[in-house]
Amino acid sequence: MTPWIGLSKRLFALISIAFVSHWAYHFYFHQKKKEVKREEIHEVLMFAYGVGELKKSKYSRCVVTQSMDRLLYFVNSPRYTLDICMYVLTNLDLAQAVLKQHFKGVKVRVIIDADMAFASGSHIRKLEKHGIPVRWMKSTNLMHHKFSLIDASSDNPDAVPVVIMGSLNWTNQALNGNFEDVAITSQKQLVEKYRIEFEKLWVLFKPIVN
Repeated sequence: MTPWIGLSKRLFALISIAFVSHWAYHFYFHQKKKEVKREEIHEVLMFAYGVGELKKSKYSRCVVTQSMDRLLYFVNSPRYTLDICMYVLTNLDLAQAVLKQHFKGVKVRVIIDADMAFASGSHIRKLEKHGIPVRWMKSTNLMHHKFSLIDASSDNPDAVPVVIMGSLNWTNQALNGNFEDVAITSQKQLVEKYRIEFEKLWVLFKPIVN
């Protein structure tokens, strides 16, 4: 074996080892990235008249409470879908946040109580006018749910499903006067329970008619 051939073999071996090491490193690195758990979301918001200082919010033209600012943050956070199941919706900031998501291309769906759909101050007609599908059911039984789902009906693997639930109606009185609570969580089992309920009602209820 000539010195040149021996040197070539050693050089080839070194290049091969370097290539394999580089591939193995990147494979391991990407696998570890896939294994990294997403940070879970678990928050509780309380609403009450005169509790907490008011602050400026990029989601509102008015000063709002810390709890309202966080609620607006989450309603403005969907990447793919936003499903709302709300007894009554009269608050302008929240209605505008819903419309903004619709204009961004987020798939928005709304379920509302039939008797409250066109109550004084309701923004449901505005949502419908801009192409957001809204469903109700005429019944003596109230559709009294107050929850919304963020990215829960999306099949995108990047989606982080979240449910917003509690006693809070999306009204000025509830947000600024009543004693109300809201829990926000990405806990899978809880989100799935609410997703199933929404889909069941979406099939059961019908599009609004005058």
